[in-house]
Amino acid sequence: MKKFAMRYWVKVIFILTFFNGYSQNTNSQKSINRNAFSEKIYLQLSNTIFATGETIWFKAIVTNTLNVPSKLSGILHVELIDYDENIVTTKKLKLENGLAYSFFELSDKLSPGRYLVRAYTTWNSNFGSDFVFKQYIDVFKLNFKRKQDVVSDLVLTEIGANELKITAKIHPETLKRDYKKDLRIYLASEALQDSIEVKPVNGQYAIEYVVPKDLFKIELKVKLEDTKLKNRKRKVESTYSKTIVLNNDFIDLQFFPEGGKMVDGFTNKVAYKSINGEGLGAEVSGYIVDEIDSIVTSFSTNKIGMGFVFFMPDKNKTYYGKIMGADKLAYKYPLPKVMETGYLLRVGETSEFMGLSIKSNIETKDSLYVEVKSRGVLIQKHPFILEHGKHEALVKKTELPNGIVGITLFNSDNLPVCERLFFNFDESSLLNITASTDKEAYTKRDKTVLNLNITNKDGKSVPANFSTLVMDKDKLAANRNYQPDILSYFLLHSELKGFIETPSIYFDKKNIYRKRDLDALMLTQGWRNYVFNNNDTNFSFDIKPEVAMQISGNIRSVFNKNKAPKKRVDLTMLTSGKPPGIYTQTVDSIGNFVFNLRDHYTDELEILIQSANKKGKAKDFDINIDKPLPAPKIFFERAEAVALPDTVISEILKLKTEEKRAAGGFNLSDDTVELDAVQLTGYNVTPEREKLFKLHGAPDTVIENEELIQEEEQWMSGLYDLLRVKFPDDIYFENVRYPSEAFGVKQDPSFTPVDTIVPSLEVPKIAETNVAFVFIDGEIVEGIDYPLLPFLSVENIKSVEILRKPSGAVLHYFQEAFPRNDLFDRPAIPLVGIISIYTYGGVGMSALSSPKGIYKGKILGFSTKREFYVPKYDVLKPEDWDIPDLRPVIHWEPSMTSNKKGEAQLEFYNDDSTGDKLILIEAITQNGKLGYFETSYTVEKRLENN
Repeated sequence: MKKFAMRYWVKVIFILTFFNGYSQNTNSQKSINRNAFSEKIYLQLSNTIFATGETIWFKAIVTNTLNVPSKLSGILHVELIDYDENIVTTKKLKLENGLAYSFFELSDKLSPGRYLVRAYTTWNSNFGSDFVFKQYIDVFKLNFKRKQDVVSDLVLTEIGANELKITAKIHPETLKRDYKKDLRIYLASEALQDSIEVKPVNGQYAIEYVVPKDLFKIELKVKLEDTKLKNRKRKVESTYSKTIVLNNDFIDLQFFPEGGKMVDGFTNKVAYKSINGEGLGAEVSGYIVDEIDSIVTSFSTNKIGMGFVFFMPDKNKTYYGKIMGADKLAYKYPLPKVMETGYLLRVGETSEFMGLSIKSNIETKDSLYVEVKSRGVLIQKHPFILEHGKHEALVKKTELPNGIVGITLFNSDNLPVCERLFFNFDESSLLNITASTDKEAYTKRDKTVLNLNITNKDGKSVPANFSTLVMDKDKLAANRNYQPDILSYFLLHSELKGFIETPSIYFDKKNIYRKRDLDALMLTQGWRNYVFNNNDTNFSFDIKPEVAMQISGNIRSVFNKNKAPKKRVDLTMLTSGKPPGIYTQTVDSIGNFVFNLRDHYTDELEILIQSANKKGKAKDFDINIDKPLPAPKIFFERAEAVALPDTVISEILKLKTEEKRAAGGFNLSDDTVELDAVQLTGYNVTPEREKLFKLHGAPDTVIENEELIQEEEQWMSGLYDLLRVKFPDDIYFENVRYPSEAFGVKQDPSFTPVDTIVPSLEVPKIAETNVAFVFIDGEIVEGIDYPLLPFLSVENIKSVEILRKPSGAVLHYFQEAFPRNDLFDRPAIPLVGIISIYTYGGVGMSALSSPKGIYKGKILGFSTKREFYVPKYDVLKPEDWDIPDLRPVIHWEPSMTSNKKGEAQLEFYNDDSTGDKLILIEAITQNGKLGYFETSYTVEKRLENN
């Protein structure tokens, strides 16, 4: 019943949306591909190159497949992921009309390297990994220099005609100091997957490996041996990857016949794409030749290596693309085989129409048909019969959406025989954005007033939501042109496979060849998401969209985990925060419950759920919380699609170093090598912790409730079982007859055990420390209570904290714990530590047993919003100039709305850097109209008398 209801309301939402947009589509649900129900996700990042300590600002836009801001999902998950596929940090964003904005704070302790920023909705888990937004960024540590590169002394040597020998030295100590274990080296390319083990010889590591000479590049990945951590756990050390280009002059040239095949006897349109060793388009020119090297026609690419040519192939010939390499040698690349019979699908356009031309040398009177689809939705189905081997048709472009349209030709057996992508681009449908500054030029710290206006193609005002990013041109990543903007993402990236180089050129009005370039792109790049499957007609979805923050689960009998309660059970839930939340509800007939929460903006939200019977008395039930859906599997692309030149990186880092110094961030010399540091982060000094913290300092180890719960097993009877088995490197136990025996005192008058009940006691001790005093909620535990400690309920414990070498005097605690004994009758104890146990609610020994029907836990709240800091220089005093202002981002306004007249105004102050400032504006309307605009202005040097 639930699945049917879900299927029904989802169909209603999307049918209304899609069929308002596609008026011609009157077919059944089979005309819609399942993926058409997915959401598109786009993040606008403040940059793609950052230094540790900086902030990544971003805006998120989530739409349906028609680019209309989505009203389906109310929550977006955004993650920062490192090279080893560890999630460094995550954000849970509340979507309002499909929009949200947030930030990532890059810690100064973050390792430099390549990181992945990805975003997804739970709803998109129904559709696979294609619907996860991914953007790679580079993070550098300023004033950080490695003493030695991980891979050095790289030498390529030819051995024979067909092989190359790679030799290199490996320096694992760069990744981990004093590393002396074996290494594992992984080698990978398109045609090779291998690994080798490297052992140190006289303390040095070296590799020697032979590869085929025809490889143009190979990735070499260094992985350190797993490291043994505390408590019998293991950790994979950070890996290092280096791509070795074996042939700098490598060119890969591929040919793509329009529709899929070359057919004999017709003029065929054949596209081509050339790629260099760096994975970027290479501008080349050459000839199409046959097997005897006779020239058929010439060809040349555009600046990013694409183009197309027309010629009539012969089925009895074999064709090649022939170019002259940098080494003055001729290289040939095969074209696909010419088919004796087949179908040709030709697509062209005029100002008003998309023209279809179908030709075939197959004699048939059977009915064929063409499907025109966009984003998984069938727009038109056009049946026809070939007359004299051809058929032509026109489709009004106004009936097609902006963006990629797929045209597929089917034969009489309903099998696809040709497919072609067409890009329908009505530039007049884009938002017209203008932005003007109040001055032509500015000086340092001048106020800039930016007046914006947003209209449609008719010049009428359009209310829109937009973002504005202002930066120094010199501080923007040099590969910005390789990253999507709002236009290229929604119209290209979200629907094409693979890397799209310089996407902005396809929407640049200054590019008079953009129509030709778009056509070449459509012919050479595969369709990404919406491949239609005639067998895929199941529109039921097991995963519901996250509309708001919820906590769901069930209750069961404590004696039978499969038995739901027969009588009414009421639940009360308390949440932490300011203000705290109170929620109540009654479980349903099968024991399920769902709490719909208000918007709680906090990194962690503590929850407490209490069950009671209809009379309001506490009733003991097993309360189970549904686990959140697992995050999508992480796919970290190891090879750089675009690698920035070292000169560009060094120039950007130089500017960032100046910013950091100006802000007083560090005073290190350029030659300083930063060392790893260990510190306790995120330690919250609560009132319960404050007493011991002030007297003896912060703990060395903190084991939080989440880790305790995760490690606890069903057979364990309390805290001691858990600590003894799961945390042996932190705490161990000694069996004694009296608690004071652990301190060397033989007799303890305050404690007289009964042999038949407690023949011996387990006293906790800290590893590498002789003895430890035990505190609960800041109070010393007396010896008489030691027999109770093993049975403390794990779920009631907030944390267990260990202080190995406390500052200040501690031996006086002996008299508090064992008031009838005199510790000073024996030699002083050399090492005494402190074990602190903190309980929820500070209940102390009451944590021995779990209260009836109580569940305690934590969930992730919505990420708090942070306003971009905007300095104000209305009044400047001479001494104000003593503190330099060199901001990484001059201004960031993630969400503004134009008024009914389509107008908006923005004010901000410039920093102390001079030169050109770039303004980037991205806009979207509630009905899915998109707009992008960029402009610039100049900041000049300030005259001294100013």
